[in-house]
Amino acid sequence: MSLAELRQTLTALHLELPKQGLVTWTSGNISARDFASDTMLIKPSGLLFDELTPESLVRTDYDGTVIEGRYKPSSDTATHGYIYRHMPHVGGIVHTHS
Repeated sequence: MSLAELRQTLTALHLELPKQGLVTWTSGNISARDFASDTMLIKPSGLLFDELTPESLVRTDYDGTVIEGRYKPSSDTATHGYIYRHMPHVGGIVHTHS
C-alpha cells in the first residue's frame, strides 16, 4: 500500500471511531506503520475527528520525531512508537476511550 493510500485508509478508520461510540471529543487515535519507509502515521494532537484529513495526519519515526506534517503528533506517539520498535510485525494500533 502506498503512503497516500495508507493516509486515506487511516483517515477513514479514524472517522469510524466516533460513529461507533469508541471516542469522545479528541481522545483516542489509530496509528499505522508504513513498512516501506519504516515510519508511522498518527492523528494530530487536539484535532477533532471530523476535521481530520489524509493530509493532516502526522508522519513520524518510531522515536516521535516529526518527518511530515503541520500539526503536533498525538500525545500517544511515544507509546505507539515503542510498540512498533519492539514488535516489527505490528502494522497498526487502535487506542480508544470508550
